Amino acid sequence: MPTTTRNTVEEHVYAGVLTEILHEVPYNSAAQFHEYYGTGAVPRRLGMACVWQSFEAGRLVAERAGGEAVFRVGGRHASAVFTEADTLTVLDPYLMHREPLRFDLGHQDAGPTLRVEADAYPVRTRPDGSPAPSKVRATWRRSDGAILLQYLRYSPAKDEDVTYRAFTMRTDSVVPSVPPPAPLVRRLLLHPEQNNFSIRTVHRDDHQVRELVLPFTGRPRQQLVDARHLIVRDNQGRVFRHGTGDFARELELIADAVRGTTEDMVGQLLTAAALYDSKAPAAPALPEYSLEDA
Repeated sequence: MPTTTRNTVEEHVYAGVLTEILHEVPYNSAAQFHEYYGTGAVPRRLGMACVWQSFEAGRLVAERAGGEAVFRVGGRHASAVFTEADTLTVLDPYLMHREPLRFDLGHQDAGPTLRVEADAYPVRTRPDGSPAPSKVRATWRRSDGAILLQYLRYSPAKDEDVTYRAFTMRTDSVVPSVPPPAPLVRRLLLHPEQNNFSIRTVHRDDHQVRELVLPFTGRPRQQLVDARHLIVRDNQGRVFRHGTGDFARELELIADAVRGTTEDMVGQLLTAAALYDSKAPAAPALPEYSLEDA
């Protein structure tokens, strides 16, 4: 079981850390390729891979309030989990929940499971103009202490909420050291599930989610490092291809979100793709990356 933190952390500390990472430390699946296969870590404002976003949450809570995180593992993902007396708090910036996920384990009505839910980004728009926030639903299981995380997004194409990610975080599966051993990280970075590089931002002004993506599939391997195959997704999940006005407009806003340039954004993905091309197996069986609108 996770150890209890020595200090009580106010909820506003968790909320502040979460908000800061969502707006200032974007998800960047290429970042650790630069760190472990390239010339070193990228600037914090350009983002981190999902697990490193959780590490950053743990670091900031420890720095600001003495809270001590355990990083539970689910697949190739990890969440920051904090236990204080009868309260368990989860921070997982990759899932873009807008408030900390907090379980009151000592509640008198607590049964075999406890469930909490938080709104998340992106907040999309339904056909009638009403907002459709994403959701993170979290379940704590008393029998084994496991935490089940489900991230749902509204799909305009289907006009319904769909599960986008789901993880089971068990008490006996934790990151043994932060950061993990470099050989392990390098091996995981070449996992066959890796079928794209992307940078996903939540803009500090309009709170819209935008993502620059370099898919690995749909073309010969020798064309992997080619900016013409870049796409962007806007807050509604619409796909815009390189060379279009919509692509250029959304890319400018992605760059503005990290106080960078469009060249920074494109360079992040293309340089990492070149590193991937030099290290990954010649013909990995990659799952196809969807170019359809969400």
